[in-house]
Amino acid sequence: MKTKGIFNRLTFCLAVFSPAAIAGVHCSELINATILHKNGNVYFTSQKTCHNWCQIKWTGENDKERAFAMLLSARTTNKPVTFYLDNLDSCDDLNPTYQSPGYIVY
Repeated sequence: MKTKGIFNRLTFCLAVFSPAAIAGVHCSELINATILHKNGNVYFTSQKTCHNWCQIKWTGENDKERAFAMLLSARTTNKPVTFYLDNLDSCDDLNPTYQSPGYIVY
C-alpha cells in the first residue's frame, strides 16, 4: 500500500511539473498587417502564429493604443516583435482566430 501512495505522488508531480503541462511560448515574428478597428479593437496578422487575425484583448484603452503603436512600428520598420502566447506549445502552431497574446516585447 505504501508503494501505491508513493507512485500516485510521483505520477502527480510528473504531470504537474512536466514541460507538456506548462503551455506557453515566446515567439519572435514579423507583423504582416495591423488594424485599429472602429469598434476600438486592435487586430493583426503575423509571420508565424497569427495567419488569421489575432486581437489585442486587453482591458485598458491605453494598453490597446500602446500595443497598436508597437505593432505599427514593428510593421513599418520590418523588425520582429516577441509575443508570449500562453495557449500554444510551439511557435509552429497557429493561433485560433482573434486569440490575444499575453504580452508583446519590441
